[in-house]
Amino acid sequence: MKTALTLAAALLAACSAPKPPDSHATASHGFDASSPLPRLKTIPPWLLAGWAGEDGMPYEAYAASEAEKKILADAFAGRPAPMRKVLDERLLAVYLVKGLKGNGATTWVVDPSSRTFVYMLLNPAGFQQTVSEVMTERDRTLFKGPADLQVEAGALKGIRYTVAHESAHAYDYVHSVTPYADANYLPEGKDGWTAGWDVWAEYAKPRPAADYPLRTKLRFYGFGEPELEPAPASALCAQWAKSPFASIYGSRSWAEDFAELFVLRHLTQDLGQPLRRICGGKAYSPWDHPKVRARAQKLVEPLYADRTGKLL
Repeated sequence: MKTALTLAAALLAACSAPKPPDSHATASHGFDASSPLPRLKTIPPWLLAGWAGEDGMPYEAYAASEAEKKILADAFAGRPAPMRKVLDERLLAVYLVKGLKGNGATTWVVDPSSRTFVYMLLNPAGFQQTVSEVMTERDRTLFKGPADLQVEAGALKGIRYTVAHESAHAYDYVHSVTPYADANYLPEGKDGWTAGWDVWAEYAKPRPAADYPLRTKLRFYGFGEPELEPAPASALCAQWAKSPFASIYGSRSWAEDFAELFVLRHLTQDLGQPLRRICGGKAYSPWDHPKVRARAQKLVEPLYADRTGKLL
């Protein structure tokens, strides 16, 4: 049993313990705009502990091999010019986190003048898996058991998918393609935003014409218990395939929607990879869906245009 003295000492120690740095402040990450992408750094212990505590996971910092550093650099090099500019100017750091829930995360940071910057967490499992394996594993986390669902997206390293997806989030944070890329972070001038965007009525609620019944039961990566039995995999794919979303994951929110539209365009058109979802023996190719392709051309294609508007 602790005495009053020991309790007082413990309280004093707790009060005098230094607070961890502010993860949303640029000074907490360090930034050298002249350093080349991907600006790979070892995640600070305080930041790793914060993410591990929030997600309830025993995360570990991961040190990339020289071969993995080369793969990562190549993945960042393939961005369209406007996106590359954002990454050059606003990406503070890339942290590799072993055991990360999901494939990656991109988070906002602000400098003293309220300019938006970002940092990324990437799951190093993407160095060992292919894009097909990474995307298949992601979709299968929706189900309570093994599901008859597979994504075919080529044999490139899975980290290429993650970098493309997270780079789209970075661009969205800085340029507000969507009203805001994070429901917990409203850019300057967006306070009290209530209007929808494109096919979305709200951040995580599509307009009725774009919605589908099973969308409300999507729980990816163990963030919430899976709500879908394996048997409805075919039904889920059939419903999603009639929607205007590039992937099932893209129907989670307007931020994920934009990121997945970019991934679809990048994988199929830039890298020449297939991208189809096979459920119950039936294949669905989102690039062949007129609504999906039209949205990709409207929302993503401007990234490939020079200042005159001519497509690169």
